[in-house]
Amino acid sequence: MNITLVGAGAIGSLWAGALARQGHTVHLWRRQTDSTYTLNWQGIDTTNLDAFTFCCNQPDQLSRSDIVLITVKAFQVSEAIKSIAPWLDASTPVIVMHNGMGTENEVLQLLPDNPVLYATTSQAALRVDSHSVRHTGSGPTWLGAVNAAGNQWQALAGMLDTALAPCQWHDDIHYPQWQKLAINCAINPLTAIHQCRNGDLAAPDFSAELTAVCREVAAVMTAVGYTTSADALWQRTLTVIKATAANCSSMQQDVANRRPTEIDAITGFLIEQAHHFQLATPANVALWQQIKHLEQNYG
Repeated sequence: MNITLVGAGAIGSLWAGALARQGHTVHLWRRQTDSTYTLNWQGIDTTNLDAFTFCCNQPDQLSRSDIVLITVKAFQVSEAIKSIAPWLDASTPVIVMHNGMGTENEVLQLLPDNPVLYATTSQAALRVDSHSVRHTGSGPTWLGAVNAAGNQWQALAGMLDTALAPCQWHDDIHYPQWQKLAINCAINPLTAIHQCRNGDLAAPDFSAELTAVCREVAAVMTAVGYTTSADALWQRTLTVIKATAANCSSMQQDVANRRPTEIDAITGFLIEQAHHFQLATPANVALWQQIKHLEQNYG
């Protein structure tokens, strides 16, 4: 297939290389103005590198794309769509993949005719340098539609599964999004504030704070319609902490490199939903405030 991938950060580069390895023609749409980009791609269980050279920022390739995959950060999604809109065919399915939630309504307004799908992934990647990415952790990817036209593209889950398993279709993509959001609310802010790896959160020092975060997230999820318990979320979070012990969260890396974080799409989104249901979330508010303070004092 002809695939345009918008955004070539760690996760975008991971998927670009994985799709190219399956024989798809991958075209990158990047903020950088170069017409080509070379990527060194390293799989999870190997020291070997696959080198790919991608064409970039070619409107004609964008217009001929069978799929567009957007892998920018949540706060960049709207601008990314606006940047491709002049050349995007209205029948082309668009997959949006980012941490957190809250972009869906604006995306549907910007793409009223396109099939729109969302994906949430637990695959992990590390940008080693500006031209190299390493696959550092495997986890499930879920794909689902957010409009009627998107429901016709369930087969795309199989394509993504072949490139970077496991990937499955979900009839209600909001459910796995909430499950991922719950884990991100617990892990990402704390690893960013303390500049630690995921596994460090298994220490007893973090138990009370993680428990409080999970309790608040469980209350909001239940109010939204996805009934769960604080204990269930805590157990899931602890499982992820242990499984990804050596990894650094995306938010930890963003703070370490003084980049804007996705805190508003993760903890901020949770707080907004809590306000809607008149639920108090003091532990999450405190973490949100600490991350915003860090961002405001970069440099």
